Amino acid sequence: MSSAKNAKLDTKPQVIVVLENAALETVKTTRGYQLLNCDDHKGIHKKHNKDPTASRPDILHQELMALLDSPLNKAGHLKVFIRSSKGVLIQVSSQMRIPRTYKRFAGLMVQLLHALKIRSSDGKTTLLKVIQNPVDAHFPPNCKKY
Repeated sequence: MSSAKNAKLDTKPQVIVVLENAALETVKTTRGYQLLNCDDHKGIHKKHNKDPTASRPDILHQELMALLDSPLNKAGHLKVFIRSSKGVLIQVSSQMRIPRTYKRFAGLMVQLLHALKIRSSDGKTTLLKVIQNPVDAHFPPNCKKY
């Protein structure tokens, strides 16, 4: 009985956040692959008849910084997933430190979308990982969804 009680105490209640329709799309430019955004790629938007307001990865950058710097995440009670507008599902580690500048963040996201995984500098921890859809398969059983 006491081991079951201890197991119950060890599981921390978590808040799971899924950031839907994130603008994560790479484009090949003369400088290599870049994250498509409305400021730097106006010509690409016109050429392919795309809405520039849908290409705002800077919003995702700000959201991730706010979530991962929150006291909830620091206490280990937050789990973050990102689903791009193209359907790519990404799991974000709670140990991840998001780059403070957008330029470095964009480079990291391009690297993730091509390599499918970002590891820490020591190589032990996976910080960002592209995972299989659907996102519900990665939730604990019987969790509440809002």
